[in-house]
Amino acid sequence: MTRTSATALTLVAVAVLAAPAHATDVYRWMDGGTVVYSDQPPQAGVTIAAPPGQEAPPVATAPDAPAVEATAVPPDARVVVSARPATVDEVLDLSGLRPQLTGIANALGAEYLPRSGQLGERDTAAVVRLVARHFAPERLYAGIRDDFGRRVDQRQLDAMAVWFRSPIGRKVTALEIAASAPEAASKIAAFAAGLKSSPPPASRLELVQRLDWVTATSQETTDLALVVAGSIARAAAAAGPAERRTRAGLVDRRVEEMRGQMATVIGENVLAQMLYVYAPLSDDELKQYVEFLASPPGRWYGRAAHAALLRVVRELADRTALDVVRAVPPPRWAAAQKAAGPSIPR
Repeated sequence: MTRTSATALTLVAVAVLAAPAHATDVYRWMDGGTVVYSDQPPQAGVTIAAPPGQEAPPVATAPDAPAVEATAVPPDARVVVSARPATVDEVLDLSGLRPQLTGIANALGAEYLPRSGQLGERDTAAVVRLVARHFAPERLYAGIRDDFGRRVDQRQLDAMAVWFRSPIGRKVTALEIAASAPEAASKIAAFAAGLKSSPPPASRLELVQRLDWVTATSQETTDLALVVAGSIARAAAAAGPAERRTRAGLVDRRVEEMRGQMATVIGENVLAQMLYVYAPLSDDELKQYVEFLASPPGRWYGRAAHAALLRVVRELADRTALDVVRAVPPPRWAAAQKAAGPSIPR
């Protein structure tokens, strides 16, 4: 799984997986300007709500979870494979980046949205407009494309294209695109729940663990989640009264302290996600993918795509958080929250 593809899929999965294999419950709330993640519930009076912008996903118990379902590979006739020297656009198109960015944009942007009834209609509409403008998929793609193009040369592009143009490369991309579609979310959740009673063979699990290690998907997904959490915490702290304002360095340190708490849950979700996405691949096919990603062309792609995605998301996250705080200052969120009763302030 290329880093950007894996992260796009996993960010969506983190929000919708109801019962990842062997995972404990994770609670989230705000402590001042810091988002707190913990395996222990917060103090009395804090209500844990469903993920932003979503209904609480149904919990599929292990006995009722459906059997492993092979993901259909959609036709890829629209992708034109060229024998000519590769271009940035061709490599990114063959990697499936563009269609998967809708999921990653929605997952990241949802972190800034109020829950239903948390703000008034006018304020809610203002926040939704700001988030939609900043986290538009095409805006993400344009930034990633420009950054990616500055990091690779023609020799590297040609080497990457060998894999992405191959039948197995195109098959893998089609599976990743299919799994990023909104309708796949409930299937992934049920599949993950089913892993508790029907764990994968040890050989398959080892391949998927190698895939996660090679792509650094768990680490990258955690990095992106912390970027968003940090942007919200810094913007909220900066908007507070001067005498109560938390120093930026302290906010960043508190956000970084979340890494360990988030990494375990994200890692479990990554493994469940990968097991689902690549179920139609044989062990030999999956091994070929891991070997490509560990090769120089695969590492070139992974490093360039990771750096591009992280830079673009960091820039958009900070802009989004600042604009949201300017449009709806924290006192208005607090006032609306008090009127609505205890819940999770974002």
